[in-house]
Amino acid sequence: MKRLTIMRHADARWKDHGTDDFARPLNRRGLASAEAMARRLLELELVPDRLLASTARRAEQTADIVARELSLSVRHVQREEALYLAGAADLLRIIRDTGPRIAHLMVIAHNPGASDLIHMLVPQGGISTLTTAALCSIVFEAEDWRAIGPEHVKQVHHQAPASRLWGLIG
Repeated sequence: MKRLTIMRHADARWKDHGTDDFARPLNRRGLASAEAMARRLLELELVPDRLLASTARRAEQTADIVARELSLSVRHVQREEALYLAGAADLLRIIRDTGPRIAHLMVIAHNPGASDLIHMLVPQGGISTLTTAALCSIVFEAEDWRAIGPEHVKQVHHQAPASRLWGLIG
């Protein structure tokens, strides 16, 4: 069994003059949402073996909060430049390159790629889009990351900030 948890970074400040998209930090709402979602992950016992995060500032900040709340060591958190604005196919390629010892992988990335990947993996899941700080955790009946796909989905959890949406499929 493999579990993939995809999380969209939390809410970031709007573009400021002199700050490019890559460097935009989380705003107050984003900081609070990231903390709340990290606590929810802990409540659900969804602690990953590895956390991959985009190197954009807002994604790194989200990952730092999640790692802190889940007590993940530095060796379990990896920054991945290729996740910045990656499309669904690129995200899936990165995920499929994960080593066999990792049973639960968490990826903190951006839309539209993150939502598109969920639609690709769970086409009948009823998840329209990941809002900021929302996540989708998918369990696959697969022993290897290269084998994950819609035909191997066993269970899906979707959680959005402020408990606006919680569902279980499967």
